[in-house]
Amino acid sequence: MIMQQNPLERGIGHNIMAFDKYFRVYLKNCLNDYDLNIAEGMVLLSVREKGRENEGENIDRILTSEQETTQDQLVQELHYDKSVMTRTMQSLEAKEYVIRAVNPKDSRSFVFSLTEAGSAFKAVLMTIMTEWNAEVLDGFTPKEIELMNDMLARLAQNAKTACNRERE
Repeated sequence: MIMQQNPLERGIGHNIMAFDKYFRVYLKNCLNDYDLNIAEGMVLLSVREKGRENEGENIDRILTSEQETTQDQLVQELHYDKSVMTRTMQSLEAKEYVIRAVNPKDSRSFVFSLTEAGSAFKAVLMTIMTEWNAEVLDGFTPKEIELMNDMLARLAQNAKTACNRERE
């Protein structure tokens, strides 16, 4: 008799880890030619373009009417450590993809916006992400994609709540 494996033993968590691994490998390979790492690529996707609204991006973001992005917003949105974000922003600034300015609402922090080079490269990143999505979502119906996205968002929220509860 064949014993069925408990789906929690090697199910959701295993699949999420595998998906994340393959996404990171794909993104790393795509960004190598541009001398960028994964964190830099994800930040460039998330930083707002000064003077323009971001349009049609399929990336969860903190909703705000501001057209510049604070480092704390990026930390919250991308779930990176503050030290990783500081190094990433310094690198992107040195590569002239972002500019830093004192935050007019809090002079102890900075806001970042894309340079012309950053805006141009964002289009390249969007193409990379569109191609990835087309590959991994092949065979899924729009309804399945919507349902999967909703369930993963709930799963992420539950994980965040569990993590925060553990710290208390």
